[in-house]
Amino acid sequence: MKTYNLQYTNIKMLEQFINKNCIDNERVLLVQIFSGILDKNLLQEISQTIIKLNPLAKIIGATTDGEIFSNEVYTNTIVISFTVFEHSNLTISCIDNISINNSYQVGAKIASYLYSEKTKVFILFGDGLNINGEEFLNGVQSKAPNVIVSGGLAGDNANFHSTYVICNDQVLEKGVVGVSIESDILQVYTNYSFAWSNIGREFIVDKSHKGIVYQIDGMTPVELYAKYLGQEVADLLPNIGIEFPLIIQNDNINMARAVLSKNDDGSLVFAGNIPEGSRVKFGIGNVDNLLSRAVNLSKEIASNPSESIFIYSCMARRRFLDKQASTELQYLSQIASCSGFFTYGEFFTNNNISKLLNETMTVLSLSEDSVLTPNIIKYKKEESQSLTPLRALSHLVNVTSAELEDLNNNLENRVQIELQKNIENEKKIFDSMKMASLGDMIANIAHQWRQPLSVITTSASGMQLNKEIGTLTDELFGDYTSTIISQAMYLSDTINTFRDFIREEHNLCNVILQQEIDTSLKLIEVVLKDNSIKLINKIDYDTPVTVQLITGELSQVIINIMNNAKDVLKEREIEHKSIILDMEVYEDKVFLTIEDNAGGIPEDVLPRIFEPYFTTKHKSNGTGIGLHMSYDIITKHFNGELYAKNTQNGAKFYISLPIVT
Repeated sequence: MKTYNLQYTNIKMLEQFINKNCIDNERVLLVQIFSGILDKNLLQEISQTIIKLNPLAKIIGATTDGEIFSNEVYTNTIVISFTVFEHSNLTISCIDNISINNSYQVGAKIASYLYSEKTKVFILFGDGLNINGEEFLNGVQSKAPNVIVSGGLAGDNANFHSTYVICNDQVLEKGVVGVSIESDILQVYTNYSFAWSNIGREFIVDKSHKGIVYQIDGMTPVELYAKYLGQEVADLLPNIGIEFPLIIQNDNINMARAVLSKNDDGSLVFAGNIPEGSRVKFGIGNVDNLLSRAVNLSKEIASNPSESIFIYSCMARRRFLDKQASTELQYLSQIASCSGFFTYGEFFTNNNISKLLNETMTVLSLSEDSVLTPNIIKYKKEESQSLTPLRALSHLVNVTSAELEDLNNNLENRVQIELQKNIENEKKIFDSMKMASLGDMIANIAHQWRQPLSVITTSASGMQLNKEIGTLTDELFGDYTSTIISQAMYLSDTINTFRDFIREEHNLCNVILQQEIDTSLKLIEVVLKDNSIKLINKIDYDTPVTVQLITGELSQVIINIMNNAKDVLKEREIEHKSIILDMEVYEDKVFLTIEDNAGGIPEDVLPRIFEPYFTTKHKSNGTGIGLHMSYDIITKHFNGELYAKNTQNGAKFYISLPIVT
């Protein structure tokens, strides 16, 4: 196989190039058009010219946010790649009128058209604005689970207005196009370069739907950006979103999700799905990391046969690297012919799972020959010039040089300082919330002490009276002292339980879950009895379950949930009040459930109960911090889950914890 690359200038020059290289006589010819010029008529004319000269040509293409020609990066140009195969066959297909809502079906449909038993790789291009790339790839994989997928989403020079894909002589808006390469001997190698750095602490996505994220750590995403990266960064969203993506890990691949748009409610639309429960961190670009990773990537590709290299790289990398974007390509161009484009999202297959990536350079290497390319790649670190964060995006946002310089000064250091401040503030808030709950605990302790103290006092008075009247026998004395000792031991146990609850140790340790539950019940059982609440304990004590906990914190969660249930049961004047406690082991997790019969949580309130400071109680009776603190304990301290559902009886809280094996 052989690839010829052309930077298009005019039709006449195109015809001369095809004739000169005898491309018009080739039987199996793949043509890829990468266009930064969004002229539908021109693209159609180019395609028709190629087909006129070689009717057997299979043409796919996409509009771009930058074009790759050999080791150079261009914008607002057209690059055409002609790949001649000697021992492979091609199948081409396209689908028009796609949408976000039918992305999965479109992926399944085009894969059905393209797939054969000899398929080695799909190269797919999709509209960059009207498709959910992740759902599209899921559809593709449903019909072709073992096929490598490469390519990406079309761009329009960051205008986000309309993108095009090309299928033979058709130019489609809101379409997808793909080619299947079928062969017995074709060698396919794919790899990627990420090199965005994680910064700061981990956050949990509370509420999202596919690519729209509504809440992270109890805040809107815009509030999260403002809190940790500063109001200036939040104000520049979504443009600056490619500079500070959210990074999630999936199948050991760090995947960035760049911000595409900002909604009035503070939610953000990201370029790819971010499921609820995802653990995310802020990412930040580092030029030296990007360029050194490019060297390593080139060496890895050079260790495999490679006759043609196609690069599908994220628009964010070009804009971040700016004038140094071509530096990332020079090592690859030493191996084989290179061409490609900058996308609105990259398709990549790892371990037979296809993913939509952002902020990433993906590389597809093809060869019909088994000869290795000599590894001549050398990297001179001095070639890399300093590029401060935000500098590459200055042309995207309306800020003055002075404002931009102010944002750039020690930004990464500033982010780390702010993150540390917020971590310390959150710890203070957590500790203050814990102290706020101690009042209830002290009241519980005092209530539990009344009866044993009364028994001790009565026993002591009885001994004294019997002594005075001469009736204190040894047997009676033994009974009195035994009663006093047993009641004193009960008081001591209560103190130990209370001490475990409030002590300042923050280390995880292995504990028997059933024992921790019993500790919680000791602290709240009197309160439940006083409010005529029947506790139905269905816990299995015969099979101990070991989990990792911070002593006292799970008790705090259980007590908080039960106290809330008690308040609602009283407020709604339920006649036969009850709380059911149950536990079930499923695979490597244990689920502890707490269910009341108070009628449930209003459906409009249920999604918000774990938000900080959200409460339905009168402000004199509740701050709303209890459930939020409980959520933080379970998810952040114990790596578990806490959620609630309504049942036919009332509200049911689920605490999921990993089992220690």
